Amino acid sequence: MPQCHRQRGFTLIELLIGMAVVAILTSIALPQYSEYVARQRRTDARTSLTMAMQWIERLRAENLGVYTGATLPASMAVSPSTGAPMYDIVLADVTAVTWRLEARPRPGGPMASDACEVMTLASDGQRTAAGQTSGAVFERCWGR
Repeated sequence: MPQCHRQRGFTLIELLIGMAVVAILTSIALPQYSEYVARQRRTDARTSLTMAMQWIERLRAENLGVYTGATLPASMAVSPSTGAPMYDIVLADVTAVTWRLEARPRPGGPMASDACEVMTLASDGQRTAAGQTSGAVFERCWGR
């Protein structure tokens, strides 16, 4: 009596359908994940700007109400403070009564082409992103 041996495994069409499903899911998930990572990096930069602002205000309190001569410690000069730096934190335009902090994306880094470009925080509380104080880009960079 002849026995019939049945092949076990997947057919080519089943494998192709499985690969197509994985490709579709990846094409949806990858951009979302990339935007999530960029948003987190912007949040780190905003946090670094706020910490630097507090540092400068403490210096002003110690220097009889003037900002002249204020500098940032090296530990505050990059964001994030641990891991691979994504932004340089720069203290610019320091006068006796004003200052401006900038979070500049590192050239060639993953945030170099971000729409936010340079995010700033000034002594009067004004915030900018890509030179704008309002609008969609500003909200994307400072809103979340």
